[in-house]
Amino acid sequence: MKTLFICLMLICSSLTFAQEKGADSNRRDKIEQLKIAYIAKELNLTPNDSEKFWPLYNEMDGKMTQLRKSSKKAGQELKQKIEVLKDEEIKKKMNLIFENESQIGLVKKEYFERISNVIGAKKASKLVYLEQQFKRELLKRLKQRENKGQGNGDRPGPRQRSN
Repeated sequence: MKTLFICLMLICSSLTFAQEKGADSNRRDKIEQLKIAYIAKELNLTPNDSEKFWPLYNEMDGKMTQLRKSSKKAGQELKQKIEVLKDEEIKKKMNLIFENESQIGLVKKEYFERISNVIGAKKASKLVYLEQQFKRELLKRLKQRENKGQGNGDRPGPRQRSN
């Protein structure tokens, strides 16, 4: 009976974990789809331009994502183990983060040139702005959603005082 109970607990916990992981993945996919739709609409690409642009954009985005993940991992390791890491290990992780930031700049520069050859310099420069604008809009919507979920007046806001 104990074995059956333990097996059921393990199955339930793994299903819960899989659902949470799946929900996070679905959220990321949805955001990515919204970003693609936003960029496509704002750049007003022709079908011919789209055919050449999206593979380049996805390639660039993939490289930058890998660099950001590497930096995030190093940053998390620093945060969790800063007190026990030796100075040399800390410097190594910080240098990795700085190198990744430099590489992101180089990737952006390289792909700006390549994308400019496909859709023109005006649209390629607009792309940089559109990505930033999309992030701002996404953060704004998330903040609005959080504010709606907090309720009205249970806690004083930043400019309110409690008596």
